[in-house]
Amino acid sequence: MKCEISKCRSQESTNLVVSDSLAAIEDSVWRVYPEAEVQLCVVHLERNVQKRIKPADKAAVGEDFREVFRTDDSSDNPEKGWVRWQWFTQKWGKKYPSIKSMGENERYKLHFTYLGFNYRIRPMIYTTNWIERLNRDYKRTTRMRGALPNPEATMLLLGHVAMNRKAYLRKVPKLDYETRKFAWQEEG
Repeated sequence: MKCEISKCRSQESTNLVVSDSLAAIEDSVWRVYPEAEVQLCVVHLERNVQKRIKPADKAAVGEDFREVFRTDDSSDNPEKGWVRWQWFTQKWGKKYPSIKSMGENERYKLHFTYLGFNYRIRPMIYTTNWIERLNRDYKRTTRMRGALPNPEATMLLLGHVAMNRKAYLRKVPKLDYETRKFAWQEEG
């Protein structure tokens, strides 16, 4: 019997998947979790935009990009973000045709999913950078360790890595701010 890995581990539902912009990742997510929302990484998008820009325009493009993808406006929503994206791609698309085509692609709406969540948790979900940093730390630690005696030792070591890295000590907002989209259940 074949099953999706998260469903085999008794995960009943997934409300949000944050991913870099892998081709058609959302189709795979929606096949397993049709109710899930997909947020594509804004930082990956910014890097993609910046690599198409001449050095003289990088600062101005970066400033406009930050205006499009703000996180602290409680009245903001995905529709307003999409309008700002259209403005950005039209403005810079005059000089850079590859940016203009980004404004015509509906898939880019998945970069604005975070705006449908409470503004206090948006900085946590609009990028995959913190996940990638943690994975890099995991790889470095397990590579240095070599072999571990059993799965429990591996979990203990990785838990220690996650809890003791200064990079993860930033203030994390209370996740229960977002009660509209997530149903929190404590295991007893």
